[in-house]
Amino acid sequence: MRTIRLVTATSAAVLCLAALNACGPDNSGDQNASKTTAPTAAATTPATGTATGTPTGAPATTGGQGKPTGGATAPAGDGIPAKAWMDTKNVPMDATLHWAPLAANAKPVTGPVTFKAQDLCHAPIGKDDESTFTGQAAGKALVGFGADHWMAQQTLLYHGDPTHSSGTKQLTGLTRTHLTDAVKNCAKTAPGATVKVSSPDDAPYFAATATIPQSDGSTVTLHEYVLDAGGTVSELSVFATTKAGAQPKEAWTAPEDKYVATGMTAPACEAFPGC
Repeated sequence: MRTIRLVTATSAAVLCLAALNACGPDNSGDQNASKTTAPTAAATTPATGTATGTPTGAPATTGGQGKPTGGATAPAGDGIPAKAWMDTKNVPMDATLHWAPLAANAKPVTGPVTFKAQDLCHAPIGKDDESTFTGQAAGKALVGFGADHWMAQQTLLYHGDPTHSSGTKQLTGLTRTHLTDAVKNCAKTAPGATVKVSSPDDAPYFAATATIPQSDGSTVTLHEYVLDAGGTVSELSVFATTKAGAQPKEAWTAPEDKYVATGMTAPACEAFPGC
């Protein structure tokens, strides 16, 4: 009888220990998040000079400095894979500003997507065009410095695999056309704006530079790149906001437009089918 009771008590103890191990605190979610989530501005070291690659006197960066060290294949945005975003070394001004990784700073967009150039040119999406700017997945990634320093934003809109439907390819092209028209006609929607298109008419990408006065008296200098790759529309906007007549803190330097476009196309084609 004693032997039976001893075995029963021992089994109960083992079961209790197993239950404690199974139901103990699980911090795996927080640990994973810390590897893939960019540090907040409060967590970054204040910029005091060029030791960290930050311009002297610049405010804290969006999403921190540094390149991705993990989570490069994790989803970013709403259905936009991390590998679809540009490598920041292909974004103009990276040699000077050392952009934070776009994928780590991507946020999902639901409903119709308003691209950065449309915002700056005050060219809202019309009701009839909302379906053109609504896709299967979309996201935006904003990095850089505030005030009169440069910032960079990439916006991706995925309509679908064009190999399954010719209508998808047509829709992607129509979205691109609406967006580039908004830039070309910026002076009509933002009085005083100037636009210089630098891409050839037959180029597979669109590139332009614009200066756009804002209602608060400031001026935005915008370098705009747009293309469609397969079923994806990609926009890269590098811009700075300054007092009227002033220049951005950092002098503009950039690769040739075609190389910036290649840096946009390659990851989108790797991430999505149909290119």
